[in-house]
Amino acid sequence: MIKALVLSMTVTTMLAAPPLTVHEHFRIIGTITRLVATELDVKNKEGKTYTVDVNKKTVVKRDKEKAELDLSALKVGQSVVVDAYGDDEFDLEAQDIRIVPPLK
Repeated sequence: MIKALVLSMTVTTMLAAPPLTVHEHFRIIGTITRLVATELDVKNKEGKTYTVDVNKKTVVKRDKEKAELDLSALKVGQSVVVDAYGDDEFDLEAQDIRIVPPLK
């Protein structure tokens, strides 16, 4: 009986623990400096460049519009706000990209 209780508590604890694959959220505000089929580079106002992976699940919108755009709407030189997830700033996958008016 005690073994069953200990086993039950152990399994419950393991299932309640958060998964180890939780990623950090990153928001990058800047200008697209490079764009290829599966990734883009965004340079922020401090001059740091982030490489972000994009895929078919990446949602692209123009500023506050609700309509989704195709990835082909992205162009070098556009100002964007990128919400991405990853293990660190060197392993980012874009979830949402908003094309915004030029940054000042």
